[in-house]
Amino acid sequence: MLPSTCLFCGGICLFSIPICSPCLKGLPILAHSCEQCAEYLHPSLLSNNKSRICGACLAYPPPFDHTFALFPYCFPIIEVITKLKFQHQLGYTKVLATLFIQRILQSWYKNKSLPDLILPIPLHDKRLQHRGFNQAYEIAKPIAKAFMIPVDFTGVKRIKNTQAQSRLSSIDRQTNVANAFVAKRSYTGMTIAVIDDVMTTGYTITEFCRVIRQSGAKNIDVWCCARNQKLG
Repeated sequence: MLPSTCLFCGGICLFSIPICSPCLKGLPILAHSCEQCAEYLHPSLLSNNKSRICGACLAYPPPFDHTFALFPYCFPIIEVITKLKFQHQLGYTKVLATLFIQRILQSWYKNKSLPDLILPIPLHDKRLQHRGFNQAYEIAKPIAKAFMIPVDFTGVKRIKNTQAQSRLSSIDRQTNVANAFVAKRSYTGMTIAVIDDVMTTGYTITEFCRVIRQSGAKNIDVWCCARNQKLG
């Protein structure tokens, strides 16, 4: 088999995924973060905080239990997400899915049971038709196959054709996604992994998880490729 080309630098890649060793080692590391929302936690707060939960989650608990993020949302991950979503470079889905699989095996679920179901955040029908694919679903498929976890891409429907969150202020983002989703089935007693590409303010994921929690989900873990962190 001929070596592939690294998607990051164009160099020779000897891995089963298209990323070379130097680029893999150079990927950004997620800073100390809240176990529930993956927001940045200053190291000084971790020494006396065994639960590793940020003040915002303690004061206003979100409708999900844990957030597992591969990277902080910074270079070159911003470029990866942009090329995947808007330039249709689907080769990045294989890289991201493989990294998810490694983290799930080696860290995130090393000492806990895997979820019962994976739910990619759905796109509205009009946006799906325009883009041609749902990046969250494309990333979820290899993960689901590796662990034999079903993927549910029809149980929750996006009924509101929202504006792109990246173009809006924080307050407008929350209003934008309010009542954007509706559940078409019950998730009673299930442990769900919700997967998306980027978690910024968290409003989209919070609204989505609120709906599946109301539909009976027992535990909800968020999986995201990148988490926007306000370093302080």
